[in-house]
Amino acid sequence: MIVPRQAWLLAKNDLRQELRDLELVLTASFFTLSVLVMFALAFAALPSATHVLAVPGMLWIAIAFVGALTLTRIFDREREADTLRAVLTWPVERVAIYFGKLLVALAVVVGCGALLMPALVLLFPAARAFAERPFEALALLVLGSLAYCAVGTLFAAGLATASGKNVLLSVILYPLTSPALIFALVSTRALLENHPSFSTYLGQLAALDVVVVIVASWMFEPVLLGPGATPEPARGAKERVR
Repeated sequence: MIVPRQAWLLAKNDLRQELRDLELVLTASFFTLSVLVMFALAFAALPSATHVLAVPGMLWIAIAFVGALTLTRIFDREREADTLRAVLTWPVERVAIYFGKLLVALAVVVGCGALLMPALVLLFPAARAFAERPFEALALLVLGSLAYCAVGTLFAAGLATASGKNVLLSVILYPLTSPALIFALVSTRALLENHPSFSTYLGQLAALDVVVVIVASWMFEPVLLGPGATPEPARGAKERVR
């Protein structure tokens, strides 16, 4: 249980700083609202029958953009202070750093998605299933966002010190996360249509999450360190952080 506790402590520290500064939270929230307004203006004039096809795309396109915005800034504090190498000497397991950053990104993305879903319900009657089946909608939001953030956190770490990292991350992120976004898109439409296969789609999305998180956590250390020296973590990590 050492890694989960270390990851939670790291995530809690980052979230506390984000809530104090509100830089990332406000940026992501305003971006979400801006995307929502544009979607409302673009799709409000369409026939109601087409909304059930459009709402899943609105939701996951907005989440993909907000996620990319969040992930490009997830290592900004360490990069700006030039402390990324120092982070590797912390008395924690390196995989705990990955899970800590993943929790922060997931919290921001899910928070923006939770803001977006009720707004879609108010604007588009076809999205009323989000309100009628809130637990299924929340599970879908978390599972879809998890796979996206798991891949994004991995490559955000590798590009943390690269020049032009925002462009590079976007180029890498969207193709690699397209399977998760497609699964989430299909599952969302099944939820809106009350399709009997919704549970099956949700299970497949959960299985994809498990595979992606395991592979990304396994690759995190070599991706973060890259070629060259690999600083050893401080001794007594397991004994000092419990």
